[in-house]
Amino acid sequence: MSAFGLAEQEDEKFQPAVGPAFNLPSIDAECIAAIALLRAQHEDGWTITPNHDITIRLPYLATDDDKHIHGYNNIARYVTSHSNTVSPITDSQRADSTALSSFLTVHAQTLLDISLYVSYENYATTRSAYTKILPWHSNYILPPKFRAAARKRTEQLGVSSIDVEDVHDDLMDRPQGFDTGVGQEKKFEAETQKRASLLLGRQDTVRGLLRKGQGGALFKLHALADNCFEVMRDMLGEKEYFLGTKEPTDVDCLAYGYLSLMLYPQLPQDWLGKILRKKYPALVNFTEKMHERLGLATNADAVMGLASCASNGEVVEWRKSKKLQLPWQAPASAGFVDVTTTVAQDLLSRIPLLAPSTTIITTGKQKTPAWRTCLPATLLAAAVGLGSFGYYAFTTGLLIWPHGQQVHIFGRKRLTDYGHLGAALAGVSLLSQQASQARQEYGNSQEDHLNVGPVKVEVEVEKEDAP
Repeated sequence: MSAFGLAEQEDEKFQPAVGPAFNLPSIDAECIAAIALLRAQHEDGWTITPNHDITIRLPYLATDDDKHIHGYNNIARYVTSHSNTVSPITDSQRADSTALSSFLTVHAQTLLDISLYVSYENYATTRSAYTKILPWHSNYILPPKFRAAARKRTEQLGVSSIDVEDVHDDLMDRPQGFDTGVGQEKKFEAETQKRASLLLGRQDTVRGLLRKGQGGALFKLHALADNCFEVMRDMLGEKEYFLGTKEPTDVDCLAYGYLSLMLYPQLPQDWLGKILRKKYPALVNFTEKMHERLGLATNADAVMGLASCASNGEVVEWRKSKKLQLPWQAPASAGFVDVTTTVAQDLLSRIPLLAPSTTIITTGKQKTPAWRTCLPATLLAAAVGLGSFGYYAFTTGLLIWPHGQQVHIFGRKRLTDYGHLGAALAGVSLLSQQASQARQEYGNSQEDHLNVGPVKVEVEVEKEDAP
């Protein structure tokens, strides 16, 4: 996924949120579309900075007049209105553009969800692409969130992400190189798979659908693809662009964003790309022309290598040496505060009572509850206030008992608390205790005396000499 920031001036930034993948500028369709639109309508005056912050709606555009624009449709309206190269379109063309944009957001996104995330084997490739462009801590958080969102959006289709052959599905949410030892005991894995095949009910999976040569199961995936591609093919027709214009418009860039992620990623189960190449060559030709004309081929390793550049001059030299056609800037670095905030937000989202109403990232705009937005500031203010009050109370003596006041000691009543009679009884009680103690000591001494053992006495007798 990618976040952006557009710039009308060279010192402003257009930030794609995560970064490039699959030889494309981003791993998110709308972010690719936004970059393509800027490339088509603004030759220069903007930069792209990879960023992994998903707390803002993506794609994201920051302009030189201090405007912050979120979402592709909003960005397209702003960029088009500030472009001198865009030809005006008719009301009919505008209606077609709106209809196709809405259609792609629903149907094309569903195909990408199944292809890149729901499919077990394909998700392994997608997971590896995220590993290259995300900091270490985000690798444990963001890809599982994106996959959960894809599962949520496609659950009504009845396509499961659990394959019997791959029981340990949770391992795919761990970065590469995470050694777990799983897979070393083949016998144990085989037994686990046998038990899983008995416990898990028969449910359509992406792998199962692909392996079935006949029947309605395989037709389900093909029908989903055909329902999307046929509409796009009919609307494109023999034209170079969807609206019949001489230059690509915002809807052409959006279509390219989705089609490029279906065509260019090299996936183990490339069913979507095969359908596109075999049955819809016009859409393939449109995608390849847009890709070549706008120069959107991107080397992810070269872009992430910009992090080693210390100045703008080094960034420019790096782009030239690596032949990067897009105006990439150094990726945003993750500081201690960013790492702590990201981890804390993820942990908070897993607490049932404190989690937001939905933890699934959807294509629609999500409104954050006011209490959740204000909670960190409220807790911080309360902690600071409590600490300040405690310091003030101890330094001023506010918490020390006032001097000269009678001190009340609460406890069990004694005999002396009952006046003279109580004092007399207390004295008698004390004498009796002392007498009892004396008798006990005397008895112990007598016992020690009686228990004395036999005494050995030696007597020397002198023997008289005989006369």
